Amino acid sequence: MDVIGENLKNIRLSLKLTRKEFAQGVIDSSYLAHIEKNKNEIRAITLVKLLDQNEISILEFLDRYGNTEKKNEIYEEQASQAFFDRDVDILDELLENSAYPNLIIRQVVCLMRDKLLCRECEFSDSRKKIIKRFLLATDSWNNDCLWIIANALEVFEDDEVCGIISLIARNYTEFDKYSDRRIKLLAQIIVNFLELCLKHKVPIWKINKIFSYMNKLPNRPVIFYEKARLAAIRIKDFYDKDYNRNI
Repeated sequence: MDVIGENLKNIRLSLKLTRKEFAQGVIDSSYLAHIEKNKNEIRAITLVKLLDQNEISILEFLDRYGNTEKKNEIYEEQASQAFFDRDVDILDELLENSAYPNLIIRQVVCLMRDKLLCRECEFSDSRKKIIKRFLLATDSWNNDCLWIIANALEVFEDDEVCGIISLIARNYTEFDKYSDRRIKLLAQIIVNFLELCLKHKVPIWKINKIFSYMNKLPNRPVIFYEKARLAAIRIKDFYDKDYNRNI
């Protein structure tokens, strides 16, 4: 049931529809909200009506089942590797993979491709809104959400980014219980945020807590690259300040 609610929400957001628009004539929007938040179940006939009204194939919807989490992880890791390799062709191939169901994650892959092509400014406000609304409507961020944040910080305003980072630093602290993948995602989020801060010339005293959070992450091999990037950020920030003092 929880997968049904999550999938309905993903589809609705990808279509840029409010709950009222998505559920009109079938069920009350407040009831849909409870379904999306896994507080109520949905009857099969109601589900079929919702999908049919919004021109969504029942076969497409059912294709989302199986090991969804593992399917997402594989797709995300392929996209991350392609982005690291600056391979636009692979990202295009991933976007053309119509069998992959998660529409929000596909939006992020579009953004990753646009960043490599230096046309990030062409990523539309409506697409940014889809990603933002999905994350802000999610009560608890799983690894998929953390991957989205790590690769889509640019869609948020500065104050929103700071709020997200503060939330992560406050709530994601049980490092011994986390998988290597979650540790890596947390490290990527923090380092990507610090690189944005450096570009925007944010005073270092404002982000000392974030440096501290990064240093608290366990020294697992999986985050060696992120630790190296963090060291490079520190060095660049030091020399930038030293250069400005000597002008």
